[in-house]
Amino acid sequence: MIIIYLVRHGQTLENANGVFQGQTPGTLSALGKEQAETLCDTLVQMHFDTVYCSDLQRCKDTAAIALKLTSYQPIYTPLLRERDMGNLAGKPIAGAVIDDSVESVEACSARARKLLQMLKEKHDGETLLLFSHGYFCRIIQAVLTGIDHQDIPLMENCGLKKLILF
Repeated sequence: MIIIYLVRHGQTLENANGVFQGQTPGTLSALGKEQAETLCDTLVQMHFDTVYCSDLQRCKDTAAIALKLTSYQPIYTPLLRERDMGNLAGKPIAGAVIDDSVESVEACSARARKLLQMLKEKHDGETLLLFSHGYFCRIIQAVLTGIDHQDIPLMENCGLKKLILF
C-alpha cells in the first residue's frame, strides 16, 4: 500500500484568464503564490518518503514555495504533466472545441497507469507527495477509483487530496 498526497499547482495567470495551458510553462499569479505559501504551512507538519513533481514550470514554482521550509527535493517527471492541449494551448477555454491535436483521455489514462505502476514498483509502503495539474489530477483519481474522470471534481489550486494505492 502507498499513501499518496496529490497537489494541484497554484493558480496561474492563465487560469485566471480562462486560457488553456496544457504543457506550456504557465506563470503563477500573486494568488497562486499565496496559495502555495498557505500549503507550505500544512506540508511542513507532514512526513513524506518521496516527493514527485511535474516538470512544467507552474508546478515546479508551486513546489518550491510549498516545500521551502522542508528538506524535500522533488523528483521532476513528465509523467505528472498536464494534458497536452495541442493547438488549443494559449487559447480561451470558453467555446473551445477539442480537436485531434489534443491528448486523448485514453493517452492521459495510460500515462497515469504508467506513473502509478512506477510508484508501486519503487515505493511500496511509503507516503508520497505528488505535484500535478487540474485535469491530470482527475485522471489519476479516475484510474485509481474506476470512476469516470468527468465525475471527479476539479481540485482547487493548491488543494491537497489523500489517495491510497494498493
